[in-house]
Amino acid sequence: MDTLLTIRTLHELQALQDLIDDSDYVALDCETTGLDKDAKIIGFSVCMSPSIAFYVILSYWDTVSKSMITLETMVGAQAFFTSLMGKKLVGHNFAFDARMIENNFSVSLMQYLHTDTMVLAHLLDENRSIKLKALGAAKYGEDVKKEQIDMQLSVLANGGVLTKKKYELYKADMELIAKYGAQDAMLTLKLFYDLTLELFEQGLDKFFYDDETMPLLKGPTYEMNTTGLRIDPDTINALRGSLESENAELKSLIEQEIKPYVQESYPGTNKKNNFNISSNRQLSWLLFEKLGNLPGRLTPTGLKLCKANGIKPPYTDYQKREFKMWCRTQYVPIDTWKYLSVDVDSIEPYASKYKWLERLMQYAKNRKLLKTYITPIQDRLRYNIIHPDFLQHGTTSGRYSCRNPNFQNLPRDDKRIKACVVARPGRVFVGADYSQLEPRVFASVSQDPTLLATFEKGLDFYSVIGASIFEKVGCSLIKNDKDSFAKQYPELRQIAKAFALATPYGTSAFRQSKDLDLPVTRCQEIIDKYFEVYPQVELMMLESHLTVKSDGVVHSLYGRPRRIPAAKNIEEIYGSGTLHADLPYEARNMLNLAMNHRVQSSAASIVNRAMIAFYKEIRLRGIQHAYITSQIHDEIIVECDIADGPIVSMILQVAMENTTLLPGVKLLAKPVIAYNMADLKE
Repeated sequence: MDTLLTIRTLHELQALQDLIDDSDYVALDCETTGLDKDAKIIGFSVCMSPSIAFYVILSYWDTVSKSMITLETMVGAQAFFTSLMGKKLVGHNFAFDARMIENNFSVSLMQYLHTDTMVLAHLLDENRSIKLKALGAAKYGEDVKKEQIDMQLSVLANGGVLTKKKYELYKADMELIAKYGAQDAMLTLKLFYDLTLELFEQGLDKFFYDDETMPLLKGPTYEMNTTGLRIDPDTINALRGSLESENAELKSLIEQEIKPYVQESYPGTNKKNNFNISSNRQLSWLLFEKLGNLPGRLTPTGLKLCKANGIKPPYTDYQKREFKMWCRTQYVPIDTWKYLSVDVDSIEPYASKYKWLERLMQYAKNRKLLKTYITPIQDRLRYNIIHPDFLQHGTTSGRYSCRNPNFQNLPRDDKRIKACVVARPGRVFVGADYSQLEPRVFASVSQDPTLLATFEKGLDFYSVIGASIFEKVGCSLIKNDKDSFAKQYPELRQIAKAFALATPYGTSAFRQSKDLDLPVTRCQEIIDKYFEVYPQVELMMLESHLTVKSDGVVHSLYGRPRRIPAAKNIEEIYGSGTLHADLPYEARNMLNLAMNHRVQSSAASIVNRAMIAFYKEIRLRGIQHAYITSQIHDEIIVECDIADGPIVSMILQVAMENTTLLPGVKLLAKPVIAYNMADLKE
């Protein structure tokens, strides 16, 4: 029988502290008034045994005074958290709790974290939900719905609200928060004991505790999430004004140009003369019905429609016409337009045909910058500092994901957002981007001698592949030479770039045909020639397919698994002799993911381990105020004092180039020093 105890007095808290002194592993979980940096801790739970847990009430919502009432336990909270130093702490998404404790009580506990059960659960099974409640429900049959209903009813009864913008869970009854808070700490400890057994059984203990997961979480990840980035308010305000002004002009011009075509009713509205240029369905109607163009591809909804009805997605012009007619006979006519994609790749071929469409693409690009970056940044700025959330559990490859906003995926070619990110006074950014990391890993995994020699000799990867498959001789394979393949045959190099990685990742001739505007037969010829010239690349792809079909899992060069158990059924269902191109999308996708993981997850580990090495070396040397602030694509960005820029550059370069051995290929990363993020790359 589980025992859940509530601590309300300072005397009880001191007794709990004495009890913890005799414990090694302590699960810790905090309850707060919100998720932002300024949120207050209203209580916390601890658990040292899987059968007993405690919740300490620091403050609670009083329904009479409509305010938070603080208990005397608040006086002893700092001393209590200080007493946890040296313990082996266990948490679920502990970085959040550690940040809240540091903000509220100036006690830093992250270095004492032994195990985070959230990233542990993700490493052990990247396909499941790793939320605490979901894990509890899956492993122990915890009643998640009852808790959710109880808390919601309590909050509403106490005058609180639960919306996306205002989530006042702290207004639930004190006893209810205490009960479920203690249960969370107990569940975390149970998961710790059970999941660590799985960790050792799977042979991932060294990867998790020593090589990557936990060192990354306790060091670079926590540092990025707590340091934040400075935004120049004048620059971002000016950019916002410029984009909004440009879009207002673009919208006016677009509406003038399409006016003759939208005088009648069209899908999505029963009003005339009210065409919404941001409506995907209405744009689809205009392009593919009113103007009679053939669609490029289907939306995800359209692909699901095909799957549900057992039909192949249309590729040829004839198939696209047939698909449109079929939709009209089977469904409400206006539904057809939600199945036809109007993403950038689908409409770009028509931009030269319609001036308004070219303007619309720019309008959409500006709108995305406003919606994805500028507005979220300005909404979350505190003292001109933004704290994006870098997450280790957001991808299957081990690469970071990022949210609020997504700084890990800032636009590559548009530096306007990066120009708003500036170093703090007296400081600079030091950034280093790996040179062609994915192609280097690709060459290493394949062990193709020609591709390995490419990097040893300093040649251009895509020129080497392009010159060989298109049989161009007598030109230099160094990209910037006067007589280089890249300068003599730029279009062929672009084609080679499109095929080089995508082909072994499983991109079909049909898909390449649409992306490159080449005949399908020509694309298939290029694929066949590519595998003929580089048999090791095809072998790498086939080995990946065979491994996942046999074992249901593949591993990166450094041991991170990618589990695709359904792949073990492919041969049983479709036969062992079925060609990859003849398999249905679901089966091909599983095989493609296996190949992709071997390269991209290996690249992720290279970046992750370089960050760990840099973090450790900076502290070993005692360099103050040098912090990893961001990781974008394959680039690591550090902020440090101006005087330390040169030494930090050296340490970063050594960490990135020498921490991880990539068999057969040397890693290169050249640091740049700049005062804003846009100037870190040429």
